[in-house]
Amino acid sequence: MDLVSTVDIPARPEAIWPFFFEARMDDRIPLPFRFGLPKAVSCSVIKGDGSPGSIRRCITTRGYMDQVIDVADPCKRFAYHLIDSDYWGQPFIDHVADDIRLEVLDDRLTRVTRRTSFDAKGVLRMPGRMVMRAGFGFAHGYANENWNRLAQAS
Repeated sequence: MDLVSTVDIPARPEAIWPFFFEARMDDRIPLPFRFGLPKAVSCSVIKGDGSPGSIRRCITTRGYMDQVIDVADPCKRFAYHLIDSDYWGQPFIDHVADDIRLEVLDDRLTRVTRRTSFDAKGVLRMPGRMVMRAGFGFAHGYANENWNRLAQAS
């Protein structure tokens, strides 16, 4: 299954790109995350230099998520997939991968398009898919707001 979101950020790709490798989110906890969804707190590269094969870790309100970077085409495309997590739902996750693309719209505006590919597994596969879709929908909205906030602050 796929979920796609788009946000137009009033900044050049060069101002947004570093947030994929090192970012701290704000301290608020929007309502959906109060029901058990993991809200990202920070993300950073913990092994490697940010090139493909490097490991990125996102710390969440529910633990950590480790991701292998698959594509790091500077200021254009960033892709990774989940390899490990201590989130309670991990045994029900088949796969999660993100592909983020940056497109210059004009001199001061960048469109960020994020596609999350995911699936659940096991006896709870069908309800797991619904929960994952809702969770990723909230996570996309929160990440989009955060990238916008960070870009405007820099």
